[in-house]
Amino acid sequence: MGSFSDYFGVYTYRTPLIYFKVENFDSWQHREMAVKKDYFLKKFINGLNVAIFQENPVFIPDILESDTGSNTPDRGKLEKPEPEPELSLTPKFEDKSVLDDWNKENWKDLCVRLWDCARTHKWCVVQLYNKYPFWRVFTYREIFKIDYNDNDVPIKVYCKWTKTLPVAQVWNYHEEEINLVEVDASDIGKDGNINSLGLFVNWGHDVDEKSSGNDLEDVWPLSVYLRYIMNDILANSAKSSGFYWITFGSGVDDDIKDDIVNAFELCSSSHMVGATEQTIKAMEAMYPKNPEFSILAMDKVMKVFSGATGLPYLFYNGEKDTSGVFEENSSALAQINDKKREVFGQLKRYLLKLVEMRWGIVCTDVFPNITEVEGESFEEDVMDKTGSPSNDGIESELKKTRLQA
Repeated sequence: MGSFSDYFGVYTYRTPLIYFKVENFDSWQHREMAVKKDYFLKKFINGLNVAIFQENPVFIPDILESDTGSNTPDRGKLEKPEPEPELSLTPKFEDKSVLDDWNKENWKDLCVRLWDCARTHKWCVVQLYNKYPFWRVFTYREIFKIDYNDNDVPIKVYCKWTKTLPVAQVWNYHEEEINLVEVDASDIGKDGNINSLGLFVNWGHDVDEKSSGNDLEDVWPLSVYLRYIMNDILANSAKSSGFYWITFGSGVDDDIKDDIVNAFELCSSSHMVGATEQTIKAMEAMYPKNPEFSILAMDKVMKVFSGATGLPYLFYNGEKDTSGVFEENSSALAQINDKKREVFGQLKRYLLKLVEMRWGIVCTDVFPNITEVEGESFEEDVMDKTGSPSNDGIESELKKTRLQA
C-alpha cells in the first residue's frame, strides 16, 4: 500500500461518462452512450421524443382515430396507392382497424426509436417485417457498409449485430442485407419475413454528415460542461460532506500508513476509528470552501443549454425557476409544444412513407397529438400573491447549501 492520499479517490463515485471521458462528438459510441446516460441529453433527445408520441399522431385521413375534432377528414376515405408491377408485395391494408395493428406491432416505440437514432446520429434505416419483431431500426451499431449510386443515394445496407439476452446459453449473432431501392425487388418477401424495402431516414436535406449535422452538434459542448459541473457539486458530497486529513511525519513508515488506512476503512461501517492520541489530534476536517460557485454555474449553464435546445428551463429542471421575475409557467409549456412540432416535422415524411409501406395507405399529412395550453396573464407570471416580485430561488438555495469549515 502507498500513502493515504492514494486511496482518497476510491471513495468518490464518478459516472462512466466522466471516467471514460465520453466527450468526442465525432464518435458514434460516445454520442450513443451520452444520450443514454447523460441526464440533460437523454431528456433533450429521448425525453422529448417520448413526450411527442405519448399520444398517437393524427393522420389525414385519421387512420388511428386520434383526432376528436371536427376538422379531420372522413376516416372512411382511404386512398390506396397503385401497386408497382415490379414488386411482388401487395398492400397489407384490409377492412380492419389500422389502430389494432399499430398497437400490436408497437409502432409508438418504432417512432421513438426512429427519432432517437436520427437526432443522435443524423440517419438510420428502418426495416419492416411480416412477423415479430415487426420492425427494426439500424444505425452505426449494426450497419457496417452502405452502397450508394452515382447520385450519392443509398441503395443497399449491410448489417451485423448481436443481442445480449438474459441468461442466454448461445451467442445470438445476426446478419442482414437491406435493399433501399427497387433493385432485385423480386427477391423481397420470398422467405415470408421481409415485408418491404428498407427506408433510409436522414435528418436534414443532405446525406453528407459535414454539410448538415444532427440535433446534438450545437449543444454537445454545453452538455459536457454541465456534466463536470454536476460532478463537482455532487461527487464531493455524495458520500460525505467532507473528509479528514491526517498529517504524517517525515519519518512515518508504510506499516503505520497501512494501519491508519485500514482503520478508516473499518470506520465506514463501525463509525469508529482507533489511532494514537497524537494521530487523532493531527486530524483536520476538510470541506468544500465554495460550493455555491458551482451551484451558480450550474444554474447559469442550464439556462444557456435550455436556450440552445429551444426548450425552457422548466423542461430540464422539473420545477419553476423563481430566481428572477420571469417565472416559467404555461408559456414554458407552450414553448415545449412548439419544439415538439419542430422536431416531429423534421421526419414526418418518413412516417408517412412507412405507413404507406405497411398498410398501403397514402396519407396526405400527419401531426403530433398535442394538447394546447391556455395562457396566463403577464401579471400572474411575474408577481407573487403579495403583489411584489418573488425573491425566492437560487440565492436562497445557496444559503441552505453553504458549509462552514
